[in-house]
Order: sequence, then C-alpha cells, then structure tokens
Amino acid sequence: MLNWLFELLPHALTLVLLVTAFFLPGLLVLLPLKPGLPAALALGPAVTLLIFLAGSLVLDAMGLPWSAPSAALTAVPPVFAAWLLGRRFSFRAPLWPAGLGLQVNLAVGAGVAIGSVVTCVALLRGIGDPATASQGWDPIFHLNVLRWIQESGSATPWGVAPIFGAGTYYPSGWHSVVSLVPGSVTETANLSSIVIGGMIWPIGLTFLASAVLPRHPAAWALTPLFAASFVSFPYSQLLRSGQWPNGLATALVPAALALSVLILRCLTSADRAGTPAREHVLLAAVLAAALGGCAAAHPSAVFATAVAVLPFVAARTLPLLIRCARRRPWIAAVVGGAAVAAGAAALGVLTHSRLLVSVMAYPRAVRAKVPDSLYLAFFDLPRFPAISLPAPDDFNLAVGLLVILGGAAALFIRDARPLAVSWLAFVALYVLAAGPENALRWLTGVWYKDTQRIAPFIAMTGSLLAALAIAVLARAAHRAVSVRLPSARTGGRWPLPALLVGLSVAVVTCGMYWGSGSYRSAERVAVAAQNYVVAAKPGTGVLSRGEQDFIQRAGATLPADAVVIGDPFNGETYFYALTGRHVVYTQLGAPTSGSAAKELLRTGFNRLATDKSVCEAVLKVGATHFYEDAPGASHGSASLKRWPGFYNVPTGRGFEKVAAADGRTLYKITACG
Repeated sequence: MLNWLFELLPHALTLVLLVTAFFLPGLLVLLPLKPGLPAALALGPAVTLLIFLAGSLVLDAMGLPWSAPSAALTAVPPVFAAWLLGRRFSFRAPLWPAGLGLQVNLAVGAGVAIGSVVTCVALLRGIGDPATASQGWDPIFHLNVLRWIQESGSATPWGVAPIFGAGTYYPSGWHSVVSLVPGSVTETANLSSIVIGGMIWPIGLTFLASAVLPRHPAAWALTPLFAASFVSFPYSQLLRSGQWPNGLATALVPAALALSVLILRCLTSADRAGTPAREHVLLAAVLAAALGGCAAAHPSAVFATAVAVLPFVAARTLPLLIRCARRRPWIAAVVGGAAVAAGAAALGVLTHSRLLVSVMAYPRAVRAKVPDSLYLAFFDLPRFPAISLPAPDDFNLAVGLLVILGGAAALFIRDARPLAVSWLAFVALYVLAAGPENALRWLTGVWYKDTQRIAPFIAMTGSLLAALAIAVLARAAHRAVSVRLPSARTGGRWPLPALLVGLSVAVVTCGMYWGSGSYRSAERVAVAAQNYVVAAKPGTGVLSRGEQDFIQRAGATLPADAVVIGDPFNGETYFYALTGRHVVYTQLGAPTSGSAAKELLRTGFNRLATDKSVCEAVLKVGATHFYEDAPGASHGSASLKRWPGFYNVPTGRGFEKVAAADGRTLYKITACG
C-alpha cells in the first residue's frame, strides 16, 4: 500500500500547492477567532472559496488578472480583518470538544489518517498517471475553463462565458483555486480529487461527527474509516462523473452542517442565557462564510445542507415551541405561522424561480426503480442494476447493515435522532431521483435529478450512523468489562477496560475492511478509473492510446494564434486544455449552440473545396487547422452520424499536413486563403 507514496513523489510540489491553495487562506482567517485547529481545518476550504470569489470579482472590476500573487493579495484584507477582530472577539471555547484525553486524540487522528490513506490509494490507482486527461463529459469542459482562466485572467462565475457558450453564471470556486497552481491543468485537476476526497471530506466528516454525536468520541474516529468504504463519494462523483466543482461542494457540506448544528445547540440549550450575544454573532458570521464558500463551489451544497439540518432544527425548536404554546399561545401561533409562511415561500421560489426553473425541470432518464433504487441507496452499489446485475461482492453489505443498525440505535439517543431522519431524507430523495417520473421527482431538480449528486449525502449521514452503531456497542461492552474487572485494574491513563474495548473495536473494523476485499477496493478503483482508460484503436473513445501524447506534440508545433477544428467527441477539444491552442468546439455539451457557423461546419466541413459558404463559416470561427481522427463513438455520439462534416474530408487539396501518427493527422487549412 505504501507504493502510492512513491507514486505521488513526482507530483509532490503540485499536491503541496493545491493543499496550500485550498486550506491556507481560510485557516489564516479562522485561527485568530480561536475555533480550534480541527474546526479551522474543516471550515478552512469553504472560507477560502468565499475569499477567492470576492477577490476574483474585485480583480475583474479593477482589470487585474487572476493569478497566485494577485489572489494572495486579495486574501490579505480578510486575514488582517480577522486578526484585528480576534484580538477583541473570539470564541470562548473551541468549536471542537475540549478536554479530550490522549487516547481520544490519538484514535481520532488515526481514524482520519487511515480513512484518508484508504481513499487516496484507490483514487490514485484509478487515475493512474495524474497527467492523464480525463475523458469524462464534464472534465473536458472544466479542463478548458482552467486553461481559459490562466489565459484570460478572469476567474469570476461570469468569466467562463467563452467556454460555457453563454454569458451566464457558472460556479467557478473549484476553478479559481486549481487554476492558481502552475503546470499541467490535467495534473492539477486530477490531484485536486486527492485533496478533496482524501483530505477535505474525511476532516469535515470527523468535525460533523463531533458536533452531532458529542457524547460518542469513538464515532468521531470511526466515521472517516467507514466513509472510505462508499463508492458514491469521492470515486463516483469526483472521477466517474467528473463533477469536480460539485464534488468540492459536496465535500464542504459536512463542515457547514456541523457548524449549523453547533449554532442550534448554542441557541436552544438550557444555558443559552449565559452565552454572550457576540458569541452567537460570531458563530453566525462563520456559518455565513462557510455557506458562502459552499455556494461558490456549487449552490446545490446549500440545498443539501438545508435538507440535512431541517431535522435538527425541528428537534431543537419544536419542544421550545410546545412549551411556549402552553405559556404564551399567541406567540407560539405567530412563530408557527411564520415558519409555515417561510416554508411556503421557499417552495414558491423553487417552483417559480426563473433562475431555477431550467434546473428543476432538467430532463433525466429513469435510472432505477424500487426496489433496485433502495438497494443502491442502502448498500452503495457501484453501478445501476440496469447496466449489470449486481454480484454479492458489489454490496457494501457490512457497512450498510451497520448504517441500518445505527439508524435504529439513533431512535434511543436524543442527539442522534435528527441524524437518522436526515439519512432517510436523502434516501427518499435518491429514490425519487432514480425514478420513475412522479409528482415529487421535481424536488430533486436542484441536483439535476442525478442520483450520483445525492448519493454522497447518504454516505455522509450513513458513515456517522455506522460509526454510532459501533460506538454504542463499544460503550455497552466497556460497561460490561468494567463491572467484571477489579477496580484496581481500571484506573490510570490507560484503563484496562478501555484498552480491551478499543482493541476489540480495532479488530472488528480491520476484519470488516479485509473481509470486504479492502472495502471493495477493486470496485472503487474501477469506478475511479472509468474516464482514464484508453482503447488501443483510434477513434474509440474521446482519446485513444497515444492520442494525448500526439496532441501535445502536434499542438506544440502550432503558432500561438492557431485555432483547431474537428470532432470534439474525437479529441479536438483537448488541443486547448493540453497545449493552449484555441479550438472551435470547447465542450461536449451543446457545442454548436448559438452559432450557425459551427452548426454548418459540423455537417458540411468536408465540402470546403466546393461550397463557398463553408469557407465563410471557417473564416467566421477563425479555424486555421483541422484535426482528423478515425471515426468512432464516445458519450453516445457516433462520429459519422453526429459529426459527418469532419470525416471523409478530401484533404488532397486545400490542406497542408502538419503532423501524423497512428491514423491521426493534423492539417493546416489553406483552402480559405
């Protein structure tokens, strides 16, 4: 397993720079406020994204380019402001539980480290060489956005218009961070998955476990271990789906949810009167910053946090409302009416907002039906049953059963009941998103009715419940052992009952890991590797074997102002991401939208020598070079059917060969003057 460290050595500098970019600005803002290092680490990336969002807007307004030095300068004012604020206003006690013994600190640290290593190993094995370009639908677009930000110097959510194809908003939080790291955009993009899935996610989950289950420290250590067993995140969403920005937003939700729970507890606890108002304000300000960072990554994270926190809000406020109703019924009626009105208003926004209507009504095919969707939700299958019938080893059986057991145990634990409800809420949303079409499926439109965007939140809540199940059993075992051992042998820093129970928990956890094939290691790696596997035959897939190297070599020979045209589903669009040479089609999604010239060339480029309008279209889009590859198919696009203009092109006249190898050729277009 340690081989992965040696595999990362050539990319160590890039990885260090990514960790610095994601964590450091937020840490420098949070640490003066004294939330405690664990909480600052969990919340830091979200605060960083908010800082960078504001900084990108300021720099864009001033006409200054987005770069590492300019981004660092934009971080100085909030860091300085936090330092000044921290001198007078800071948390009285850390947001992370205080007074923990050495055993708890060691166990939690080990849990985070092991969970991180297990995740990183599978991610790295799936990716292979981090310099390999992902062939996913979304990653092709995101790689080009990274290149565009580095070229244009604009990292605002509206600055990606030339790549996105319309002057509209697109969340650029992930892009703003990753674009700061110099070097290959494919390497930095791929390694960002290691940081997001292997660091931000387990740290955030551990912080969430400490907030939701404050009386079960064993669960804090076990949560990142069980989280590593889920295929849905980070392997499926980050790499198979290639949803890098949305995946980053997913990884930020646990920390934002943890802070929301802490605020609720602070506002509704019996000793809330003794808490200074400035403490509440400071908590609210940090939460607002964390949610702002989540929205900067992807707005759907805010909705996920809202869904997860609603059961906690209900559990904390309903008893207060009932007591208030007994003493002051009119006040309770007003508060209850206001809550209903707020819910109705939120529902109205979701159903009538012009901004959300296209998202909420996104046409998504049925992916699975009950009971298949329940198997997927409860046991984290690596693929849909409609694609291939699941084998017994495909089920995350041991952890899935622990999640169900933890959900049952939560019914008897006051602090954990809302957690079980949140888990069931995400299970319900998953089943609705999977299909079939029904009157409530629109509720999942915020996630584009995509099960792969919802499943990570089942993993988030489920990993806590699985850890809770073991923690409850361990506590019961500890009591049983303590009763049977002489009192003289139970004292000291390392009491014998605690050692025996801790050892038993470690043995059980290790047994689950090895008994499940290293948490279905082969499946996790296969899911992560899906977009990095290249076929030997040219034209098979977006990139075939040797094609990335060819594009990099051939692109390097082109002049800086060259513009390449060809079938984007067959390699053309990579010229920009890999070499910086512009392309006509910058993405796979609606690549010709809004351009009659692009649409004409899609079907008629091979009439270049005989049709004057084709040459006019070439000049309009600025194409100077043509990339030709063997016809094939990728992402459901059959080359000869969907992009016939770029095949059977008579290149004997009007073209000049620039480079050729293995059935691929790059030409200079000379037919249009």
